Amino acid sequence: MDPNVLISIISASAAIVVAAFTYWATKQREREAEWRKEKLGHYKDYFAALAANVGAHSSHESSKRYAIAFNTVGLFASQEVINCLHNYQYLTRLQADKVPRDEHDKLLTELVLAIRKDLKLKPKDDVSSFKYMVIESGKK
Repeated sequence: MDPNVLISIISASAAIVVAAFTYWATKQREREAEWRKEKLGHYKDYFAALAANVGAHSSHESSKRYAIAFNTVGLFASQEVINCLHNYQYLTRLQADKVPRDEHDKLLTELVLAIRKDLKLKPKDDVSSFKYMVIESGKK
């Protein structure tokens, strides 16, 4: 076989392989971005439901909304997020005056950090100083 033909075949094959790989890698990044966007939307719904369910202003409707958001998170979250979510939920099932504030904030912070890790947010969080708490909105 003529060396020029062989070089042309190898070059064309390499170009096709590179183009196919680039297409595949681009599609993977697009799928990952779409999945992260979908997760973020559900996490936003969860925290909106959590905020609506905090304090004396919670209602039966806000409790239902929270339950739906909680259960939805279980469909897609990482196991670490689900474990943190269950730990937080177990503590917050108690009456509000029986929930130790420090323990509440610790478990909520662990949950938020796990969610941020699941979403692959950058830059990395400083776990030793990161603290998260839910604040109660004004009276209705």
